[in-house]
Amino acid sequence: MPMAFLSSFRSEFDSLYPPSLRSRLAGFPLLGGIGDAAMRRLLAQASWFGLPGGAHLKRGGENDAALFLVVTGCLGVFVEDQVNGRRLAAHVPAGETVGEMSLLTGDKHTAELVALRDTELLRISAEGFETLVGRYPRVMFNIMRVLVRRMHDSAVEMRQGARPKTFAIVPLQEGLQDEPVARKLAAALVEMGSKAAVLDAGSAEQSSEWFANFEAAHDVVLYRGDAPDTAWTHLCVRQADRILLMARSDRPLPARPARAKESICGLPELLLLHPGYDTARMPDLFAFQSGLFESHHHLRQGREDDVRRLARFIAGRAVGLVLSGGGARGFAHIGIVKALSEAHVPFDSLGGVSMGAILAAGLAAEWSIDELTERMREAFVADNPISDFTLPLIAIVRGKKVTNLLRKNFGTTRIEALPKQFFCISSDLTSGHIHEHRMGYVWRALRASIALPGILPPVTLRGHMLVDGGVMNNLPVDVMRGRRIGPLIASDVAGEVDMSVHDSRYGERPTWHLLWQRMRGTPSIVSILMRSGTVGSEAQRRLVREQADFVYEPPLPDLGPLDWKAFDRAIAEGYDHARRMIEKHGVPLTDAWSEGPALAVPVR
Repeated sequence: MPMAFLSSFRSEFDSLYPPSLRSRLAGFPLLGGIGDAAMRRLLAQASWFGLPGGAHLKRGGENDAALFLVVTGCLGVFVEDQVNGRRLAAHVPAGETVGEMSLLTGDKHTAELVALRDTELLRISAEGFETLVGRYPRVMFNIMRVLVRRMHDSAVEMRQGARPKTFAIVPLQEGLQDEPVARKLAAALVEMGSKAAVLDAGSAEQSSEWFANFEAAHDVVLYRGDAPDTAWTHLCVRQADRILLMARSDRPLPARPARAKESICGLPELLLLHPGYDTARMPDLFAFQSGLFESHHHLRQGREDDVRRLARFIAGRAVGLVLSGGGARGFAHIGIVKALSEAHVPFDSLGGVSMGAILAAGLAAEWSIDELTERMREAFVADNPISDFTLPLIAIVRGKKVTNLLRKNFGTTRIEALPKQFFCISSDLTSGHIHEHRMGYVWRALRASIALPGILPPVTLRGHMLVDGGVMNNLPVDVMRGRRIGPLIASDVAGEVDMSVHDSRYGERPTWHLLWQRMRGTPSIVSILMRSGTVGSEAQRRLVREQADFVYEPPLPDLGPLDWKAFDRAIAEGYDHARRMIEKHGVPLTDAWSEGPALAVPVR
């Protein structure tokens, strides 16, 4: 184990320890009120050592049965479960202890301890712990209080997610040391009400205790690396809860960059610096599959909104918007988005299914409400795109008109080049799972997301057959929630579609009778196929709605998924519904530093 042994405090006369260490130990909840004599005895039993950020605290030998006091830095407690795999279950910051449960119960270790930043620890052996508890019963009382508080804190952290505190901004290319990203980001966080600060290479010679005190005095600390591979940049990475890689979009990314601590704080995020307003230029070697990063943010020169959006992601206040499928009923999303925009709600990350995916992609491309409205009117109202019927070998519609309108509106734009984060989903009939589209041409991802089985031909991808995402999940709130970005808004226009038929012999009648029934409003083959393509996800839809912080569900009476001509009425219904909901429940708090889940504030 990469452990730096510092000291044992035992001497033949008395315990020797730095005065600063003694003052720090006095603030440990475990040691509250035990007195100076007990503190001396504890130090006489202790060994003092350090772990660099990213190092594992192996539990063999002297560490097998021991109590650890975190003097500076922070430990992460990682657990493994069948559902989520390996995950960070808890933080153990400076001033806290770990290992007491194993000492009290004698159970084997089930969690993994990892230094989340450079960390100094005191180790007390099992024998020393028993002696301390035997002579000073107050310690056992303190332990009980610590364990009760920890159970409560763990429940809150699991429910809300742990908020990262330290961020390393690591340049991937030479010559980025003067980029003002860290300074602008800190200023945006301060404007939100947080205590944010930047540390650069001028702090390289400070002690781990100094860094611990500095972090304790701030809500967010941005460690700004000076070059791709320097001692200071490596220290920044060791100190970070999250890593932000920084690169210019007009230069290639390195093929094999250093990726320290990726297993500790997850894969890094990439900050792409663009010299102008256009985000279409992507650097060479850019690919999620490379394992270099898991998501990215576009920062355009002169666009301060991009920096404020990144600040919201860091603060856990970024707004996610998820739009359901629903055919023509999806036009109500436009009215809901318009009402939220008027209430000054930003849309930082967008996702959707089918019609909702098309609208979400337009918002991610930064179309205005007016532009979005007119594009959708021209595409779906001026000419019904689902009208190029063909011999129904794989679908009743050729799909060429749908493909053409998508290509006309999104051209060669790629998902990863959209100014705002975007995803849509389709249903993979080959694997039986949903497919999340995060890369590739926008038009093709949307074409897969709207490919209702039987109506539009499927889209193939590396041998897999993709159809409408609503088949498996018509409201992918759970996909967005997995990113833990902040308040989540869901707009659900699927509703409870009336497919009732009062003729007990419907489908058995002669052709002329069926035509007569169709003229009287009974479901058509397209309506039946559209409903068949989404009915299987109704239970999933109801389940995931509970994961949203705000849910908008306009009633849309007598408006079916094929009522393209009801465009303006659907928008008006969505707008009126959203205004009523906003007046009643408020909107997400996005411009203020706030702990906890999404917070609604009234709109005045």
